[in-house]
Amino acid sequence: MSKIKKEKFEIDLILKSTWLAVSKMYAEMASAYDSTAVQALTLLKIDPKEGTRSTNLGPKMAIEPTSLTRIIKLLEDNGFIYKVKTETDKREVIIKLTEKGMKHREISKDVVVNFNHTIIEKVDPQKLEIFKEVMETILKTANNINNLK
Repeated sequence: MSKIKKEKFEIDLILKSTWLAVSKMYAEMASAYDSTAVQALTLLKIDPKEGTRSTNLGPKMAIEPTSLTRIIKLLEDNGFIYKVKTETDKREVIIKLTEKGMKHREISKDVVVNFNHTIIEKVDPQKLEIFKEVMETILKTANNINNLK
């Protein structure tokens, strides 16, 4: 703790630089499959058996509806997904994976699982628990500040 007091400790800088490195890693891996990290994340958030309502995808991914619309259109144009209107409300759409989408979803899943396993192997379990607690506190604090606006 004394080292933290001596140096300027910038939590936001640590968060940003770490996320940029992880994001870059995912982007480079996705580009090897002519995809993007956001497209891969979208495929991961779609239920492989039942599909997912388009209105549920945005909150699962923490992105704005307009951005999601562009991603869904791109995935559909590239043959990863297709849309099905619900029986109860024809305005509501369920996004389903094509065979190609399922294959790319599995690749994305393997990348995420392998990254998580690598971190789990390198970091002591107690430190990971503390990390989770700290990240939850940061998330709650940021959300509270945003809700005050």
